[in-house]
Amino acid sequence: MVRLRQKFILLLVLFTLPGISLFAQSERKPEVFLGYSNLQAQGLPDRNNLTGIFGSDFFNNRTTLHGFDTEVSAFPSSIFGLTGNFSFNENSRSNNRFIGLKDSVKTDIFYFLGGPTFTVGHSSRLQPFVRFLAGGANTRFDTSSQLNLGFGNPVNNSFTTGTTNFAVAAGGGLDWRISNGLKLRVFQIDYTPIFLNDQSINALTRAGAIEPFTLNGQRMDNVRFSFGIVF
Repeated sequence: MVRLRQKFILLLVLFTLPGISLFAQSERKPEVFLGYSNLQAQGLPDRNNLTGIFGSDFFNNRTTLHGFDTEVSAFPSSIFGLTGNFSFNENSRSNNRFIGLKDSVKTDIFYFLGGPTFTVGHSSRLQPFVRFLAGGANTRFDTSSQLNLGFGNPVNNSFTTGTTNFAVAAGGGLDWRISNGLKLRVFQIDYTPIFLNDQSINALTRAGAIEPFTLNGQRMDNVRFSFGIVF
């Protein structure tokens, strides 16, 4: 795992360093992206149960988390940029298991990444781009349950647990220039794996019981979909 991280970081540095000296030569202004984010996360205990057009194994083997995606890009040249990215996604659910028993679980995933971006057709109406980012991801679980039998005090049980691990994002998208200084990001798709250390956590099952849970495998093969505005 350590060697893998070192290779990713070395690759990121090799892509990034040549562009730093070009900042003074570029007239392209920095850009900010703000948008909606849909994260399909693998390896979480509460998976999707979808039918129809979204009822594929890709979606049903993952958990949907909604949130936002934001990034800032500076451009040493017209086609090469350096991007800092932050996103937050959340999945919440609560259930009344039976009379007197209520539980809830919230899953949050934060990404904080940076790296090179390459764009095509900066002055064109349609502007495709690709990028490779590396950094970290924090996965956090907030779980609680309450048992109220109608006499005595309710019995509450809650805990918070989380882990921070190395993560990358490899992908791209398409911007549509609406006017000078304003673009619509039509879509952005990133493969965003999280490289997990061996770790067991407590989780709340669908039956309302708290039990140990091991995050599946050494890697969460997540995919992030985003769209929004660039200015």
